[in-house]
Amino acid sequence: MMSVIRGMTVGLLGAAFAVLATAPALAQGAPETRAQCANADRRLPPEEQIGACTALMRTPGLAPGDMARLFNNRGNAYRARAEYGMAVADYDEAVRLDPDYANAYNNRGIAYRAAGAPSLAIASFDEAIRVNPRLAGAYANRGNAFYDQGAYLRAITDLSAAIDLDPSYANAYNNRGNAYRALRQMPQAIADYDAAIRLNADFAAAYSNRGRAYQDQGDMERARADFATALRLDPDSARYDELGLRR
Repeated sequence: MMSVIRGMTVGLLGAAFAVLATAPALAQGAPETRAQCANADRRLPPEEQIGACTALMRTPGLAPGDMARLFNNRGNAYRARAEYGMAVADYDEAVRLDPDYANAYNNRGIAYRAAGAPSLAIASFDEAIRVNPRLAGAYANRGNAFYDQGAYLRAITDLSAAIDLDPSYANAYNNRGNAYRALRQMPQAIADYDAAIRLNADFAAAYSNRGRAYQDQGDMERARADFATALRLDPDSARYDELGLRR
């Protein structure tokens, strides 16, 4: 399974995500560098984020927790470049430095899942949930990994847990709808897509998915209306078409 992850045999090479305000002063321009490493609005290209995090790692006297956050942030940047081996190496270092860092376990799981290793992803999400049983995103992500494995009932259980923790979690409703649709439970699927759209009226994928559920029921009028809305919201995506023929 490890072989599917690009660069997984590379040794420890880096990751990061939320530089703490308690980090030591870093000379002139340090606040800007910390903001670049955090890249909270994701506007910076990954290369700049990686450079900023790597520069901050050279700061003398950083506490282990602060260094862990730098590795986590840099891992996010590597993940954005689809360099999953590099990302996992950085998340590994983050949790070594801070074994209670739930977000780093969660992010490592996301990287494993993106690399096509759902079993490794689930193990990382397990760790995130063990550390923080109220981390809605970890339940949702584990549910998505179960979905990848075709374990739709387990996916529904986890996505339901995420929704219980965060009733405004539109993505969790959408993805639970996908699991219900995979089980051919169309009324439940449509109800979840409805909820996702109520929470996010611009959620193109939820319209497209609801259109497919309507199509599966033979309700082509509603299906076409949803596909048309998905196309209007996301006209550049090849995932949508008015007749819903792409699957």
